[in-house]
Amino acid sequence: MKFLQKNWLILTIVALVVAMVLIRTYSPGSFRYDAVRWASSSADGSNLISVDQLAGLKGQVLLVRLGETAEVPGQFKGRTKTIPPGEILNSENMREIRKNKGPVILVSGDTSVSARVWMVLSETGMKNLYILTSKSTEAPLN
Repeated sequence: MKFLQKNWLILTIVALVVAMVLIRTYSPGSFRYDAVRWASSSADGSNLISVDQLAGLKGQVLLVRLGETAEVPGQFKGRTKTIPPGEILNSENMREIRKNKGPVILVSGDTSVSARVWMVLSETGMKNLYILTSKSTEAPLN
């Protein structure tokens, strides 16, 4: 008992540090830092999709226009959501993207913007994300 009375401040600090480490470790909202895994599909081009491949996708396809300048193919205009790239991590936008039951296609006038948003969303653990390109791609879709 004397040990607890004597060292209560140190024990409290240690308990708080352990609690903070556990909360940070198991927090569901944090980014995943496995760079090799999430960047591999970017390196081999399997995250790119052409308009031809887009027509053959199954499930509820959601096209995310990143800014006002992004051109969406005519047959897909009804299934789009416009989100400014800087607001992609807003909770409402993330919720809508996560609840989609199918592939999410990122569309932008500048492919580098789509690639950056793809990286950010991939780091949060999202799967089934693709970048729409104007070129025909040979990479198989996962």
